[in-house]
This record gives sequence, structure tokens and C-alpha cells, in this order.
Amino acid sequence: MPPSVQLVSPSAPLDAKERHAVILACRWRNRREMPQPGEDGVVRYLFGATLPTVVCAPLQICNLSLQPGEVVHDVQVGDSVRWKISPSMSGSGSEQTTHLIIKPVDAGLVSSLNVATNRRTYAIKLVSTQQHWMPLVAFNYRFNYPDDMQQQWYAYRQTVAFGAAANRLPTGANTGNLDFGFQLSGDDPSWKPLRIYTDGAKTYIEFPRTISFTSAPALVALDNTGGWFSSGSTQMVNYRMLGNRYVVDRVLDRAELISGVGSGQTRVVITRDGTR
Repeated sequence: MPPSVQLVSPSAPLDAKERHAVILACRWRNRREMPQPGEDGVVRYLFGATLPTVVCAPLQICNLSLQPGEVVHDVQVGDSVRWKISPSMSGSGSEQTTHLIIKPVDAGLVSSLNVATNRRTYAIKLVSTQQHWMPLVAFNYRFNYPDDMQQQWYAYRQTVAFGAAANRLPTGANTGNLDFGFQLSGDDPSWKPLRIYTDGAKTYIEFPRTISFTSAPALVALDNTGGWFSSGSTQMVNYRMLGNRYVVDRVLDRAELISGVGSGQTRVVITRDGTR
């Protein structure tokens, strides 16, 4: 184990102002603002009310969670030899949360931790014992106008924007306004469409991006006269390729994608729900 820290020099003298400042700091450190129980065993301190203490034990992990969306700029620990502090992340987007994983190498240690983030600075006391530790630690925050309110509105706008992006295709169309009611049958080539949809005026056939490295299949429309053993007569249809999509200038009820010639042809049949 690393040797204990030995203080061999006397304390520096303090004047009246410095002694008063130390008294104020001691009052804050010793203020009896008790932590509160949180969800799932989390111990929560009210940020700024007092000096929070994280109690750890060797071979155990203490997980200190910051506010969702908060980004750590710097971490300083008084005894960086015997206290190990490492980062971890959970969540995503505006709810992504930074965790500080705290581990002492021995019992009977007392040190301090300073964490600077994009929102605030944390001053934390670290204590290690042989058996007792706090697995999960976090903070409650006072509502601070206008900063916290702005953060909440920013998170709301980010969430709304993320939801809109998730419901929007690369073409700009909103999935809520599209009909995806198409079925595929026939062969199963590597270029088989990923999805087919219509906006009521055009039909979009989306292929894997690898379609650009293969010969694109031909598209023909089928009438509804086909049965179990025939596809029906074919019709020419106007379409163009846009990226990895066919854009067809009509709503398809039945169609066929054809690649190759003769007996080596590959065919994929497209059928819109509700049609034969």
C-alpha cells in the first residue's frame, strides 16, 4: 500500500479575515442538511446545502451521478494515488448522464473531490471504511431561474426535434402520412427492397445501399388478372432512380422487379395490401 501522508510542517498563521473565512467554510461543511433516500437505493444530497460525503470501501464501487445533460470539464482529487475516479455514461440525447465511478485502494482514507462541469462546480468529501459504502449517490437541485428553465425548454425542444427526425424519411416525407401496406413475394436476392411506401401520388421502392454496386432490376406493373400460376399481363411504368430508391409516378397495386434473363431471371413481386 502507498505510505500515509505525513505532515511535518506547521500550519501557516491566519489573520482575522482568513479565520473568519475558514469559520464560514466550516459552517457550510458541517451544516446538518441530511441526505434523502431516492429511487432504487440512490442517496441524494441537496446541491449547495452542505458538503456532501461519499463513503466507499475497498473492492466496492461508488457511483456518483450528475444531472442529466451535464458535461464534466475537469476532475481533481486530493489523493489521486489512493482514490481512483473514472467516468461512465448512461442514457442518450438530452438525458445522457455522466457517472463518476469512485474506488479507494484502502480503508481509513479521507480526501476531497472537485468536479467542474458546464453547469456548476461540485465539492465532495471522500471517506473510506472497511465495510460500509454508498453504491449510488446523486443530487437534488434547486430550481434556478432562468438557467434551469432554459435547460428544461432546450431538452424539450431537443426531444421534439429527435421525434420529428425519427418520423421523417430522407426524402423529407413524414412517415405518419405514408402508406407502407405492401407485401413482397418471389425470390430473395441481395437487392430485395427494404421497404415500399406511397404518399397517395407516387410509390417509393427503397433498396439496400449496395444496389449501387449491382445491376438494378427492371420494374414493370402488373394488372390484377393473374392467379396462382401466372402473374398477369405487364404494363410499362414511368420511374426513376434517386439514390437507392425507385420513384414511381403512380400508386402501384401490383408490380414485379426483374433481374437477369432467361432461366436465370430473378423476380420479386410487389403487392399492395387489399389487392390481388
